[in-house]
Amino acid sequence: MTTTVSTDSAKRALFERLIDDASLFPPAGLPMRSALRAHARHRESAYAWVGGSFVVPASRLTELVAAREPNVPLTLSVILDAAQRAKGDTLAADLDRVVRATADGITVAAFELKAAPGTTLDRVATAVAAHTTSAQFALWYEIPYAGGWSRPLDEALAEIAAVRQTAPPNVAVGAKLRCGGLAPGTTPSVEDVAAFLVAAQAHDVPWKATAGLHHPVRGTHDGVLMHGFLNLFIAGIGLHAGALDAGHLTNVLAEEDPPELVVDPTHIGWSEIRVDAGAVAAARERCVAFGSCSFAEPVDDLRELGLLL
Repeated sequence: MTTTVSTDSAKRALFERLIDDASLFPPAGLPMRSALRAHARHRESAYAWVGGSFVVPASRLTELVAAREPNVPLTLSVILDAAQRAKGDTLAADLDRVVRATADGITVAAFELKAAPGTTLDRVATAVAAHTTSAQFALWYEIPYAGGWSRPLDEALAEIAAVRQTAPPNVAVGAKLRCGGLAPGTTPSVEDVAAFLVAAQAHDVPWKATAGLHHPVRGTHDGVLMHGFLNLFIAGIGLHAGALDAGHLTNVLAEEDPPELVVDPTHIGWSEIRVDAGAVAAARERCVAFGSCSFAEPVDDLRELGLLL
């Protein structure tokens, strides 16, 4: 679902419900019970307002239902992972798991899946809409990346935009950007990320991101060069607001000097470019969230930069 956030502060508008909890996934890979307990602690912390959904594969929903504390509210983003599992498992089986899980009082706010070549996106949207009891939810299609995009971005985003236009009113359709991975060639270049942002903006497609965004600012960590989530969201928001043109996106995405990335109650921006709180909030309808295998790590980094008190 696209995100409606506060317009009172640019900082608040940027960080509100920004980080989905993907602690079940590598490199954290927490056991289910540990991940759920940590998620509950985050929800009770002073930074709960920064957190979003708990991300879980459909294949682990039965395990989640058995492990969760009863009567504790839980909002999920479900990875429809049948295509990555053994032959014979299907999207319908994943959706049946969702139905059984939500009967236990769990809210499903979003579904995510890889839009591999040959995936019929409109049929997936129809099937998901028919199998969920959620009043509103988002459906995020990931365009696979392995040393390059699996298909031309303009073509892929145009297809997602078409599904978005024909989806039921309660379904928010968008694209998912993977910014890193454990295998070589799974981290897109600055130029590839910029191309994704431009294509999403051109086709008016909301997006969320995942993987590799452990730190606010682009840099080398443990010998690995990683994208920064501040770089990504300041670039996307600046593009949406008309404050950045496509030619400057790579400069923002490549920035490694934290003071150049501006976040304060009045504006966010890069270098001399500024976007006010109202425009940040409007852009968050399109630049929605990112999944992180750690909630504490990005929050602690923001605190060290003086951006969260």
